Amino acid sequence: MGFQMTLMLNTDGSGEFDGEPIRFSTQGDKLSVTQNGVSNTYTYVLSGNFLKLSGGDLDQAITFTRQGSAPSNQSATTASTNQTATNQSASLPKNLIGVWSGYNETLEFKSSGECVYRGQAYRYSVSGNIITLETVQGNFLMEYAVTGNQLNLTVNGQKVVYTKGNAASTNTTGTVKSGKGNLDMTLVGQWCYMNVYSTYSGGSSSQECITLKADGTYEYFSESSRSVNTNTVVGGTSSQNSDRGTWWTEGNRIYYNSPTNGQGSYQIEKRNHPKNTSDPMIVLDGRTYVTATRKNPW
Repeated sequence: MGFQMTLMLNTDGSGEFDGEPIRFSTQGDKLSVTQNGVSNTYTYVLSGNFLKLSGGDLDQAITFTRQGSAPSNQSATTASTNQTATNQSASLPKNLIGVWSGYNETLEFKSSGECVYRGQAYRYSVSGNIITLETVQGNFLMEYAVTGNQLNLTVNGQKVVYTKGNAASTNTTGTVKSGKGNLDMTLVGQWCYMNVYSTYSGGSSSQECITLKADGTYEYFSESSRSVNTNTVVGGTSSQNSDRGTWWTEGNRIYYNSPTNGQGSYQIEKRNHPKNTSDPMIVLDGRTYVTATRKNPW
C-alpha cells in the first residue's frame, strides 16, 4: 500500500520488524517469527538479495530487498545467482535492448538483465510477450510488443508507447493530441479518494476512483455507506455510482465529456503525499486523489 517496511534478521535468531523486537527460526522453506508473544510461520524464498514471504498473517506475498552486506556464507548463493543472471541475459530479446523514451521519461533495458527506470535499477526477465520486473513490492508484470522503433507496453491494463532512443533525439513529450485537446500521459492510471468516519454511535465511509486511460477515455466509480447504532435507532444505507467518457487537459485544467453528465472541467494540481512522499497525488478542485497504481513521485 505504498508504505515501507523494515525487517532485520540477526545471526543469533533475534531481530526487529519496524522497530519492534522479534525472535525467528527457520526450517526448510519455513520462517517462524514471534513478536509480542504471537507466532506466525511464513513460506520464504531467498534469491540473492531478495527475500519473498508468503502465508502466515499476510494477505499477499511481500518481497524484501537486502540493504547492506550479506553474510559471508552467501558467497556461493551470490555466485549461483550471477550465473543464473548470465544465462537469462543470453535469452533476452535483442529488439528490446536499449533506451526507450516517452512521457518525459526514459526506460532502458540492458543486455545484463537490468532495467533502469527514472534512475532506479531493477532485475528483469522475459518470457514470451511478458516482461517481469523484480521490485521491492514483488514481481511486476507487463505485456510488451516491439513494432519498428516503438515499444508498446500494457501496464495495469493501460497501454503506453515508448520510442527508441533518448528524449533529446526523439523529441518525445509528456502529452499527445486527442480529439479535444492534449492528453497528459503522466496522469494515466487509477486515482482514488477515500474518507472514513467512525464514532461509538455509527459512522460513514466513501470512496471514489478515477481511471484515466491512455486512449483518452476514463472510468469513474464511487460507493458510500452510513450506519447508525444507538439505543433507539439501528440501521444503515449504501449507494454506488459510475460513469465513463473522454478526458483531455489544457493548462492547469482537466476536461471531461460524459454521455450522462455532459462536459465539464476541474482545476488540477500535482502533489506528492505529505506523509508518504513516494506516492504522487492529483488534486481536483481541492479534492485529493492518491495513486492506486505504481507510480514514481512527481
